[in-house]
Amino acid sequence: MKEEYGRSLQILLAVCGLVLLVACANVANLLLARAAVHRPQTAVRLALGAAPRQIITQALTESVLLALGGSIAGLVVALAAGRLLLALAFRSAHFLPFSVTPSLPVLAFAIGLALLTGAIFGAAPAWVATHTDPAEALRAAGRGTHDRSSFARKGLLIVQAALSVVLVAGATMLARSLNNLEHQKFGYQVPGRVLVALHNPPASYTQERLSALYRQLEDALGRIPGVQGSGLALYNPLTSNWGEIIMVSGHPPGQMTGDSDSSWDRVSAHYLDNLGVPVLRGRGLTEADNESAPLVAVVNEAFVKRFFKPGEDPIDQHFGLDLPENAGHFRIVGVIGDARFAGWGFRRPIFPMFYVPLAQTVPYTQSNMQRIELSSHYIGGILLVTSIPPGVLEPVVARTLAGVDPNLTLTSVRTLGEQISLAFNQERAVAALAGLFGSVALILAAVGLYGVTAYSVAQRTNEFGVRMALGADRARVIRLVLHGAFQRVLIGLLLGLPLAIGAGRLISAQLYGVGFWDPFALALAAAALAVCSFFAAIIPASRAASVSPVDALRAE
Repeated sequence: MKEEYGRSLQILLAVCGLVLLVACANVANLLLARAAVHRPQTAVRLALGAAPRQIITQALTESVLLALGGSIAGLVVALAAGRLLLALAFRSAHFLPFSVTPSLPVLAFAIGLALLTGAIFGAAPAWVATHTDPAEALRAAGRGTHDRSSFARKGLLIVQAALSVVLVAGATMLARSLNNLEHQKFGYQVPGRVLVALHNPPASYTQERLSALYRQLEDALGRIPGVQGSGLALYNPLTSNWGEIIMVSGHPPGQMTGDSDSSWDRVSAHYLDNLGVPVLRGRGLTEADNESAPLVAVVNEAFVKRFFKPGEDPIDQHFGLDLPENAGHFRIVGVIGDARFAGWGFRRPIFPMFYVPLAQTVPYTQSNMQRIELSSHYIGGILLVTSIPPGVLEPVVARTLAGVDPNLTLTSVRTLGEQISLAFNQERAVAALAGLFGSVALILAAVGLYGVTAYSVAQRTNEFGVRMALGADRARVIRLVLHGAFQRVLIGLLLGLPLAIGAGRLISAQLYGVGFWDPFALALAAAALAVCSFFAAIIPASRAASVSPVDALRAE
């Protein structure tokens, strides 16, 4: 499980870490703004004789309680999000060997980080305020626009904007990659194909009994109303994978390396035709390839490219499996198009593959090859060409199997499209959660921008009153506020775009058909940040434009 899901979980962990940084920056920004608002009050308390230690202790207590409350609420959300993650990643599972309940280290980390953030950004502004001259603070109350925390707040806002760009761009890349994976060329016809998975026939069945059973089964499947074609296979597409080392007659023996093996499947005569895999050269498998006929095989284009030289004709060439003495067993009678059968490696080129008739048996002399040969005749998949929905088809197929042999029981019936969708559950979960976290980061950045802009507007109320008294109109004041807000957003965007490209390079192994420098993803991230920033800044900007010059000057 670690090998299968490790990379995806690492991406989600990194995404969660970035969202956590955005959230911490947002909390810190709000605490800094709150401390700046309370600075005149702090100055009055200092002037009346309050000890700096009392003020710092009070600020620390408030921030720690706020952090604890947020931690508790966050853990509740984490439990729900964990269940959502499992539901997305293990959609078809009936049992999960682990729990989503956070462990003690996770609880300790989450609560500790929340307390640390609250303590630092709650107590630090209070400490700064206690080291400020009370007279200066009171004199600047209501008019100062360049307090000491202003730079920190703007810096945190820039960090939020940059990280939100990274998250949105990364989520867009993953979503586009998922779309490319699901809509790639699989090499066969998807509409109207239904896959039936069944328990293998009993191991006590002899080869002769299996052959007779399969003939009866194909005949019974062909008589189901609404079924235009059928086929039997060792395994259906995207459900399993068998592979062996290839020994080509007249070629140097293959070695135990990744360049000498090939996937393979054992199928009935019309399986590949009904699946819609095209024959490019030679012929496909037919009913004439039976028990008494010479051993044959059809191979895909990837097989030809790997095991034969350019220009070398593979038709009528011989090959075998694993050992040099087996190199003459199969005669290649046809080359078919590349079809994606293996249930893994969807980001790689289609693997070399060959198909042999279900009716034929190789007379191996090696005991291990005899076991492999016998096992390969116990089919696990049925292909049906029909437009009947799986829910309606399942009881009909179950009755048909039972009528042929009570030991044949099905485990699932789904369309080929559903099987393709099921194969990408992991990628879908990662893309969906990354998109969710990217949206959360955008919202947090917008909230941070709103808070900073609203605080700036409140601090500059007198300035806006004077400007409007001197003839400035509402549009000019709105432009002034938006200009200040978008300056910080623009800096965050300029920092975030290179970071997003770097993040794309880090997750490039998880991408399919999408470059780490994806213009669409970067443009979408920039546009999303601009839209969210506009709506976050326009509210305080409109409030600034509605300030009455008389009231502002009277407050002065």
